[in-house]
Amino acid sequence: MKYLIGFIGFGEAAFHIANGLKSEGLNEIIAYDINQDHQKIGKIVRRRAEEADILLVDSLEILYRSSRIIMSLTSSKVAFKLADQVIPNLAPGQIYADMNSTAPEIMQSIDRIPRKSGVGFCDAAIMSTVPGSNHKVEIFLSGDGAADLMEVLMPYGMNLRDLNALAGGSSAIKMLRSVVMKGLPQLMMEAMLPALEFGTLDALIDSLNGSLKGKSVEDLANIFFARTIVHAQRRSKEMKDFIATIEALGMDATMSRATCDNLQALDSLNLVDRIGPEGDLDFRRTLQVINERRKG
Repeated sequence: MKYLIGFIGFGEAAFHIANGLKSEGLNEIIAYDINQDHQKIGKIVRRRAEEADILLVDSLEILYRSSRIIMSLTSSKVAFKLADQVIPNLAPGQIYADMNSTAPEIMQSIDRIPRKSGVGFCDAAIMSTVPGSNHKVEIFLSGDGAADLMEVLMPYGMNLRDLNALAGGSSAIKMLRSVVMKGLPQLMMEAMLPALEFGTLDALIDSLNGSLKGKSVEDLANIFFARTIVHAQRRSKEMKDFIATIEALGMDATMSRATCDNLQALDSLNLVDRIGPEGDLDFRRTLQVINERRKG
């Protein structure tokens, strides 16, 4: 292959990654963007390509026939359709890396697209914002092309982590991390707004700091999970009182209602005999117990 990397889509993320790789001395990069000749959007694409000194090729076919690694950075809406156009035409030794924010099921579907022996597929989940980090942004890899992708690109300073998992694994981690990072602010606001109304916001923050400060995710999971199951019934009743309180203030209790429902669901699983009355079971084993009961 004449080029090491071919970007399908040359938006903001691809531009910054390419720019970073160029700074490491990797010059064998090309790109193709379906909008590169668009009257308005094309100006932006071409300006980025010129700034990064990246050649824009005339067609998708030229790109995938000329590049060892094809990086798709387009949109989740077209991720499968695009992969279905490209992957069956690749030759042994080529790697197709989908870097779109896409559901794990789509990545698994892409992985099932028929391809020649020796063609690798990599589910590559970008775990943070690219501007500012460029090619050093953390990227999780899964799929049979992950190891080869790491071997080729790590010398150029990329921050890659092979999860040694099937395709879909990287995208699943990104999605599940997002559940926590997007849900936690909602929980905090739902608790802090009533505290502000009662004039006790600082006291609430001090109390939470005392409970949470300095603890790792593993520490918190060990504190929370088993004890939550043991005390699920009592805590669900306490949540009902909290819901009534904040709704009386005219405030939203969506997260609290969901918490109450989940506590009741956990209580209905009757797991205390498996967890132990002290609630001191390791969080990994606790999750296994929940999953075993959930499956029947």
